[in-house]
Amino acid sequence: MKKFIINYKAYTEAIDKGLEIASAASKISEDTGVDIIVAPPFTLIKEIAKTTKTITQGLDEVEPGAFTAHVTWYEIKKSGAVGTLLNHSERRYSYSKGGPIAYQELKKAVDFCRQNGLETYVCVQNIEEAEKVLKFRPTSIAYEPPELIGGNVSVSSARPDIVKEFCDLVKAQAGVLPLIGAGIKTAEDVKKSVELGSEGILVASGVMKSNDFRSAIIDLATPLR
Repeated sequence: MKKFIINYKAYTEAIDKGLEIASAASKISEDTGVDIIVAPPFTLIKEIAKTTKTITQGLDEVEPGAFTAHVTWYEIKKSGAVGTLLNHSERRYSYSKGGPIAYQELKKAVDFCRQNGLETYVCVQNIEEAEKVLKFRPTSIAYEPPELIGGNVSVSSARPDIVKEFCDLVKAQAGVLPLIGAGIKTAEDVKKSVELGSEGILVASGVMKSNDFRSAIIDLATPLR
């Protein structure tokens, strides 16, 4: 079953239309057989998780305890979410903005989730990062070149050779799924990604900023059937 993650980010639509988008995603998932997962703002997780498969937009690599303003695996699980998105380009595991990934902290977050039955969807910006993250055995690794995120050119069109190399690399590790993100906005973008070996997509603005989010979800889900 192919996966389709809708990242709500912090768009105003995430709050104003978040429940409607989640409801539509759940119905379309049933109709198409595609595993559609939503990543809403933390304030909506508990309500949305009652009806729709939900993950959080991030997690801190700490156990429950005296960690003010941190988000732990425990509260994620108790909220009804099934997992988390990690290391998105807008929320990197890094000691400094624009710096390299803090791999040990990222591994700790992945380990906490695995040990407690939570899925992990880890974003990477290139093949080198994918090779290192693959050793942590997350549920999935999503390839998202940061310069294409939110744009109108999909990564499957701009970098097909790298997408194929990425998918082949990830699939060589049993149990880890390759996902493609960045600039995915049309059914043709999704079709190309699947042809190159992707097991699903990670989308944000293609749904969240659409004038008709139901049609957008259907269009993007159809090539994943």
